[in-house]
Amino acid sequence: MRRIGMAAAVGAVGLMTLSGCTTVETAPPDTRSTSTVQQPVQNEPSDTTSGESSDSNGSSSGGTAAGGAANDGSSGGATVAACSAANITPTLGDISPSDVQITVPLRYTNSGSVPCNVTGFPGATLRGPDVDGLGPEYDLARGETVPSTTITLEPGVAAVADLTLGTVNKNDERAWIPTAFLTTAPGDTTVMTLSFPATVGVQRQDGATHPASYIGAFSGPVD
Repeated sequence: MRRIGMAAAVGAVGLMTLSGCTTVETAPPDTRSTSTVQQPVQNEPSDTTSGESSDSNGSSSGGTAAGGAANDGSSGGATVAACSAANITPTLGDISPSDVQITVPLRYTNSGSVPCNVTGFPGATLRGPDVDGLGPEYDLARGETVPSTTITLEPGVAAVADLTLGTVNKNDERAWIPTAFLTTAPGDTTVMTLSFPATVGVQRQDGATHPASYIGAFSGPVD
């Protein structure tokens, strides 16, 4: 009986030992399980991602607002386009035969239906025969006049630039007889052609520092 009792006692101790080992081994899974449960808490910065999305939407909204502001400016008529060949009618004053320097007005009249702006100098070129290999065109220099500020031309209103010509008698050996006057509006490349009297000779001075013929800056507006 004592042996049976001792065996029973040893068995009980063995069970208690095994029971203690089981408790230690199962503790780590519980800890890992707890760590896993806390992961969503660590992912709370996902709210920041939502905030970045809002910022992105805000940027898009800002771009739309900027575009709207530009549209409001143009729709309000605040911007006046530059005058061009499409809405300008150029005319030259009378050019009479002479053997001295003369000045004639070059008028730019707004022939369009809306206002337009001119500033600075018009392009000015005389076209005629190719003599001495100089070519058929004589580009006139700009005068020393300080360019005016922007001039707004209402429909039917003009700006004027003085065209100064170093004329000579057409029978003079220095005479070059132009056949046309070419002009371009500031910033425009479309050439507008006007007739030039065949009775007037011009002293051609390509490359001269102070030529007798030149174009002045716009002034105005004038009716």
